[in-house]
Amino acid sequence: MNDWDEGNIKFVGAIVGLVIAWLLFSIFFIPNRAHAQATISVNPGTVAPATAPNTNLVYVDQIGSNNTVVIGQDGTAHSATVTMGKDTPVDNTYVNITQQGTGAKTATVDIPGGYNNSVVMFQDGSGNHTASIQNLNGAANNMNFSQTGAGNHSLTVTGVAGSTNSGDTVTATQSGGAGADKSFQLNLNGTSGATVNIQQTNPTTPNSGSMSIQCVTCGTYNYTRQ
Repeated sequence: MNDWDEGNIKFVGAIVGLVIAWLLFSIFFIPNRAHAQATISVNPGTVAPATAPNTNLVYVDQIGSNNTVVIGQDGTAHSATVTMGKDTPVDNTYVNITQQGTGAKTATVDIPGGYNNSVVMFQDGSGNHTASIQNLNGAANNMNFSQTGAGNHSLTVTGVAGSTNSGDTVTATQSGGAGADKSFQLNLNGTSGATVNIQQTNPTTPNSGSMSIQCVTCGTYNYTRQ
């Protein structure tokens, strides 16, 4: 083998090595925002002094589609806020917020744009409970709420002004012991083909409900008050 052939082989080997190194770097170190797949789990634990009214605070700014966000809070006083897709729509993302224990509990999810997202909120225990979906804008998004316990319960679903949401599903149950007032507000202006099912199950405490719905093509709306 002459010096020219040996030099070419070394050159080609160096190029192949650089290509492999770049591929490995791009796979493991360069984020892919367009096709993000991630699981975020948060559990702050149960240590919460009674003197601290907001011990467990969680903020998640979710970018990209096909993600899972699971937040579990147990102890005293909780607040969880998830914002999905500030800049671009987020699709096929699952958000689960579970809040238990004592003290006030607040759960908020912003969905300013997206398709086929699923949000589950479960609030239990003593203390007032507030759950909300804000800036809803998209299609085929599913929202499920469960509020129980001794405190007051309220939930709100609000669409973006001027938007048209289509094929969304809202399911909610508000229950609890004596003194647990229950209220909800649905502002789904511009909706098309939504399915809404709200239940307030305690007959001994005050209940209230408000639906402000402007239908392009109306879906199915049920409100059961016991």
